[in-house]
Amino acid sequence: MVYENRTFTLFLILLNLALISLTALFSLGKFDLFLKQLIFWLIGFLLFFSFKIIDYRLIFNKFYFYLLIILSFFLLILVLFTPGKIKSWFHLGPISFQPTEFAKISLFLILTSFLSYYAKHLKKIFYLALSFFLVLPYLFLIYLQPDMGMAFLYFLIWFFAIIFFLPRKLLFFLLIVFLIFGLVLWVFVLKDYQKKRITSFLFSSGDPLKTDYNLRQIRIALASTNFFGKGVGYSDLGKFGLLPSASTDFILTFIIEERGYFGFLIYSLLIFLLINELYHLYFFSKEYLVKNFTYLVIIYFLVKYCLTSFINFGAFPIIGLPPAFISYGGSHLIFDLWLLGIVSSFGEK
Repeated sequence: MVYENRTFTLFLILLNLALISLTALFSLGKFDLFLKQLIFWLIGFLLFFSFKIIDYRLIFNKFYFYLLIILSFFLLILVLFTPGKIKSWFHLGPISFQPTEFAKISLFLILTSFLSYYAKHLKKIFYLALSFFLVLPYLFLIYLQPDMGMAFLYFLIWFFAIIFFLPRKLLFFLLIVFLIFGLVLWVFVLKDYQKKRITSFLFSSGDPLKTDYNLRQIRIALASTNFFGKGVGYSDLGKFGLLPSASTDFILTFIIEERGYFGFLIYSLLIFLLINELYHLYFFSKEYLVKNFTYLVIIYFLVKYCLTSFINFGAFPIIGLPPAFISYGGSHLIFDLWLLGIVSSFGEK
């Protein structure tokens, strides 16, 4: 049995996600963002379909493999020299570019190569440590920006990529190491505002105008809606600027306020249909490189969906991570569609 061509099915799923995103931005009254996002979708779809005529083996070719890695680290280092306290973006006139979104493709290539050759050796501490040291430069450079959300996402991708290859004893050892590592991060690494985001989530400060303001507004928006929502265009908090980052990090909360929990279920269904399509390719693939790359892309979308959903429900500390496909922004959308184009090309070839 062979993998069927499911490019069109993926396209239909993405088209529905685009519709949810664009109608939400239009309902917010952000017409400039609506038009920009429409352009981002068109660019993303162009990349998605371009891989139908490009041999996917090119990305596993040594030259392109190392070129992507070198370019990723060059951009991650270069962005640290941009002006301002937050150094996550390149701003080139009206265009902004986030190098961490581009760099995730090289991260997937590195982990794909490692898993293809050394997955069976992960029961040894040396190879487990080696897998982490492959990810560590990414985590370090992203933390320096500082981008807590992307650093945490990269870490979770690595963790769930290797966890299923570990024996129970080594998994327990790894959890103990993480607890110690987390304590060191809290005491010596995390900045005050990052600690406040965590403590305001765990222990309300009692002052809605300070660190827990965003969290309070999320919970107010969720409490004010019902299963079918208030209706598109009838948001109280989102449209009047009372819901922070309603077009980006908290667009899912805004969608729930307008379209209710039914709207969230539709979004969730589309994400799981997308993951199901990726799983079909993973299941039918016989090549280790293809199988492991697809495995990592599945982990990425699943982890990002879970994290951003918890954040938008006020059930996880706010770390600055936008929901996949529906939030405003070109970098994450275009490179996510590029990733899906790469995976879709596996089935084509």
